[in-house]
Amino acid sequence: MTQLHLRIAALLMGVALVAGCGASRSYGRAESAAKAGNWDVAVGQYQRAVQQDPRNTEYSIALQRAMLSASLQHLDQAKMFEARGQLDDALREYRRESEYDPPNRQVAAKVTEIERRMRDAAEAARPRPTTPQVQAPRPPGAGPAPLANLNSVVDPARFNQ
Repeated sequence: MTQLHLRIAALLMGVALVAGCGASRSYGRAESAAKAGNWDVAVGQYQRAVQQDPRNTEYSIALQRAMLSASLQHLDQAKMFEARGQLDDALREYRRESEYDPPNRQVAAKVTEIERRMRDAAEAARPRPTTPQVQAPRPPGAGPAPLANLNSVVDPARFNQ
């Protein structure tokens, strides 16, 4: 091999080594976060490790495990918030769960249901326009209704000149 080929090979090995170190650092951070039960951070770090070393099956399996755990954690939180009537928080947690488990149709249906319930609650809280007062029916033979109430005082008309 020529000296140029040796330099290129050394450079490529150096890049692979640095990338591997970055991936293993991300994987280590992910493992620490997973042990602490911080699944959102763990998922992010596992994703970073998989991006840096996509052929590492251990990283990919760990990412799937973390996504499942994060999904379950958010689902539990969502159910708790929903039971308490905290629909905003429940909706946020159901959406987060859906990010980790997109094919889960039950969660997607739950998101739609909570959104509908929140819309209905907002609609019910909105003030309604008052309906005009309906006059009592006139007794038969009383004749037509008067055109003006002659017992009320009307402000004088003013014309600008």
